Amino acid sequence: MMSNLPPGLKNILIVMVLGAMAQTALPRIGIDPTNWYLFYPDSQNFRIWQLITHIFCHGGFGHILFNGIALFSFGMVVEHRLGTSLFLKLFLVSGLGAVFIHFAWMGYWIFEQTGYLFPNLATGQEFIPYPPMLGASGALYGVMTAFALLYPDESMIFLFLPYPIKAKYLVPIIVGLDVLLGIVDLESDNIAHFAHIGGALFGFLFVKTWQRYFVK
Repeated sequence: MMSNLPPGLKNILIVMVLGAMAQTALPRIGIDPTNWYLFYPDSQNFRIWQLITHIFCHGGFGHILFNGIALFSFGMVVEHRLGTSLFLKLFLVSGLGAVFIHFAWMGYWIFEQTGYLFPNLATGQEFIPYPPMLGASGALYGVMTAFALLYPDESMIFLFLPYPIKAKYLVPIIVGLDVLLGIVDLESDNIAHFAHIGGALFGFLFVKTWQRYFVK
């Protein structure tokens, strides 16, 4: 099956699996994989490489399985349409867009609570302990949004819904749920909903820009 995958998607999936294996193996030799997770820039744990490495780390088997299956489902079609180079750029732009919107939301929430965008730097102490973000979900949302733009009338079945829904309706519903859950901000919810929104937004902008300026 791997031999039939387009090269961009295949390499992304391979790196995701290697990242998951490293998360399991490295603690056994005294290396902390959380250095690869993404922390808010105000955290003493933030490192610049985390902007990329967090995409290929996941919070357990279920997390990587869901993202891997979804990327496989949407990514094959999107890469065949865009080509490998553009597909990889879409994946990266969506992943970084997810970070941008996630950080923007965190900054807003932190400022509302403390009066600072970076309270730890401002006070010189660990004023707020920041949880990390990890996973390819933001980049996945960009790929998923690209699929909906490129194949809007393609019917899809989502999770437990018994009837197929066209992509142009299903993807906005999924993103809309993230908007709702992100605003409600349930304490028991450890999902970075605004990262999903950011990935979808930047995936949308990427495809629209490509269609407007490069497709003839």
